[in-house]
Amino acid sequence: MLGPCLCWSPPTDRDMNNKRSACATQTQILHSARIRHRMVRLRTLNELSHLRETGFGQPYPRHGLSLLWWFADDCVEIDDDGNMIARYDTEHRDFGFHPFHNSEGILPDNDLPYYEMGNLRHPGTLPHDVTKNYDRNVRESNADRIVVLVNSDWSEKYFDRIYVTHHLGQGRFDEKSTFRISKGLIEIIQRMDWSDFIGEVKIQQRRNRRGRC
Repeated sequence: MLGPCLCWSPPTDRDMNNKRSACATQTQILHSARIRHRMVRLRTLNELSHLRETGFGQPYPRHGLSLLWWFADDCVEIDDDGNMIARYDTEHRDFGFHPFHNSEGILPDNDLPYYEMGNLRHPGTLPHDVTKNYDRNVRESNADRIVVLVNSDWSEKYFDRIYVTHHLGQGRFDEKSTFRISKGLIEIIQRMDWSDFIGEVKIQQRRNRRGRC
């Protein structure tokens, strides 16, 4: 007796589309996993000269240098054990702090939360010395951000790490313009007044033939 006839039929367009969709989804998952688990290597800035070399917060009308000086002077207290204590509560969105989700993977993965601040589109959240040159018609005047990794115990919140970065717009950030700020550099900035700090790190622009910047 002959067995049942096993007939083959070519795949339909629907079958092929489903297969392509499954492959595309798997590729996206693998790509996201590679981005999320890749080793992030960022330069750590330990001296004023290091900060000047990066060009962070420059040229005018960018606000990053004033933002960093104010942040170091007003938001960070270094205790006797070398911990960088947060003077303000990031969870309460003081001075515009809000969660930074690291969706592009520009910072190392961490179980602790990241918070971002420095957006000038919300007037009144930052002091006038930081916001005074803001021009809503010039995108680069609102390009600089500080991102902090926050740790805490039952009584205090700490800045475990501090970063500066360049916001490109629409939630995108420039990894090549992202740097870690060391505790030592924070201490150096805290010992300076604003004008001396700006004078040390500002890159002098070349003058044109008429002698103007």
